[in-house]
Amino acid sequence: MDGRHRLPGRFVGVMGVLLIAVAASAQQGALAPVIEPWRFHVGACTHFSQDKGILELNLDSLKSAGISTIRDEVGWGAVEAQKDRLQMPERYDTYVRRAAARGLNVLLILDYGNRFYDDADRPQSPEAIEGFCRYSEFVVRHFGKDVRLYEIWNEWDIPIGLPERHRKEGSPESYVRLLKAVYPRIKAADPDVTVLAGASTSGAVKKGWLEEIVKLGALDNCDAISIHSYNYSEPFPQRGPEACSTWMTSVREMLRGYHDGKDVPFYVTEMGWPTHVTKGGTDPELSASYLARLYLLACTSDSYKGLWWYDFQDDGWNPKYNEDNFGLVRPDLTPKPAYYVMADISQLVGKGQYVGHIETPDQHVQGLRFTREDRDYWTLWSDDDRDRQIVLQTEHPETPVLVRRLGHDAGLVRWGFRDWADQRGAEAAPNRMSIVVGHRPSMLSGDLAGLSVVEVIPRFRQVDPPEQK
Repeated sequence: MDGRHRLPGRFVGVMGVLLIAVAASAQQGALAPVIEPWRFHVGACTHFSQDKGILELNLDSLKSAGISTIRDEVGWGAVEAQKDRLQMPERYDTYVRRAAARGLNVLLILDYGNRFYDDADRPQSPEAIEGFCRYSEFVVRHFGKDVRLYEIWNEWDIPIGLPERHRKEGSPESYVRLLKAVYPRIKAADPDVTVLAGASTSGAVKKGWLEEIVKLGALDNCDAISIHSYNYSEPFPQRGPEACSTWMTSVREMLRGYHDGKDVPFYVTEMGWPTHVTKGGTDPELSASYLARLYLLACTSDSYKGLWWYDFQDDGWNPKYNEDNFGLVRPDLTPKPAYYVMADISQLVGKGQYVGHIETPDQHVQGLRFTREDRDYWTLWSDDDRDRQIVLQTEHPETPVLVRRLGHDAGLVRWGFRDWADQRGAEAAPNRMSIVVGHRPSMLSGDLAGLSVVEVIPRFRQVDPPEQK
């Protein structure tokens, strides 16, 4: 069944639990957090600190999508709104406490300038750095066990979140000075939190900014490295998830070179393909496919610890503006295709175990094997976004397979294939099965022992891959 036809049913399913959440919100805020241990952080960025959306409805929708962690911020300027007086604004405290009570692992960004220090610029003077350290210690102590992940600043390399008069790039040297001061103070306040450093743009990584902070000692003053990995403005295929994954592998290899050949825990805290209709935009169905493929590929590396989709909720309704179209849901929480795909893969990505690649006779067919709770999973797709028929063969034809095109309903499929369309007299093969894959991955699950790909046949429905605007 086409996923679009079942949207009302799923949407009603999501909305049906929202009233319960609203009625119980006061109680939820008082509950002790129950944070499940996930092998991989399946995240989404939110803007609750900017008073975006309706908190309880968003939290329910996040949970229904299987998202395990959110990324937000508690700005220095709001926490220290009066000089030398640190106080947590109620709206910050509310969203963090309620998200944690719902079992969401909260990643908080410690960021942006304060008007009492360095004229609201990045903290660079001794006084400003000390002020930032005090603010950071306060936040960590205030939230305690409700927050386990902290990120030092957001895109220091570019002039974001600063007054117009300070719109200049931030140097690696100034970032590492701050990092060396604040990291030991945070760890002294709570040794068990994980502190992420970097949070740089993809452009900064490619220009050597990230490598420079590593050379200056960043790895000795953090627990993990984070970056942002946007590539949606690139031409195809450089804008695809496979190209992004390959590039991130090179970043992880660079980090290993400065860490005695050992893996450095690595997080991508912003990534997405916005669905605006102008240049750089991605069709919503294709954006959903790219989400699935990137999350699945991320699991092939043990050093890759988490990925936060930017962002959860569209910022507005302008179809031509990229910043209004990054979300998994529309401004009113109506799900986009990527929401359903996220719901289908989150448990596998977050709690499953990657086993290996699947051998196929076509270099453009990507296949990954996973296990979760004693169940086998195969995911298959075309990395050039074109349709291909994949003929599978099994040693156990008596066992049917659950097949799901991500974002759509699953169906239990029995073995048996006859190539009647190309060979009218062909005999049926009881141990074979055929599926067509394209840009959207298909997921097979069950007991998949003895399964193999024996043939791949192009079934292109277009001359070129879908147009990338």
